[in-house]
Amino acid sequence: MKNNRLMKNLGKATVAAALLATGVSPVLAATENKTEVKSNKTAAESPSKKTSSPESSKASSSSEASKSSSSAASSSSKKAAKKSAKKSTKKAAKKSAKKSTKKAAKKSAKKSTKKAAKNTKKVAKKTTKKAAKATKKSTKKAAKDTKKAAKTTKKSTKKAAKDTKKAAKGKKLED
Repeated sequence: MKNNRLMKNLGKATVAAALLATGVSPVLAATENKTEVKSNKTAAESPSKKTSSPESSKASSSSEASKSSSSAASSSSKKAAKKSAKKSTKKAAKKSAKKSTKKAAKKSAKKSTKKAAKNTKKVAKKTTKKAAKATKKSTKKAAKDTKKAAKTTKKSTKKAAKDTKKAAKGKKLED
């Protein structure tokens, strides 16, 4: 309703301005047409009275104000949208970077742990194999040494028995 009134007033102001611009006074324009003197006079006077210069300036300033306020609102909404988009993009990028870093670290840790476990297993296997080989070797040597010692003992026992027999025989001959 307010807009309709504003449009009506703007229309009246335009008519009066057009008449003034052509150099014809609204009153003179009305008196030339004698048949419509009264109606034109009142029609021409009323818009000129109603839409006096402060009112027309008021109307134009209100339209300018609405224009500037809409442009300001548009600008501020644009600014807010830009800011919001920038913020959300920054947030998304930060989140993505954090996620990928976490994932990469997890993957790297898993890989290195697996590698370390593999290496430990390998080393343990190698060491066990080496130790088993060494034990086998030393056991074999010990057995060989024992056999040798037994042989030597047998030999010396045999010799001792022989010597004892000889000594007994020599004693018997003496008697």
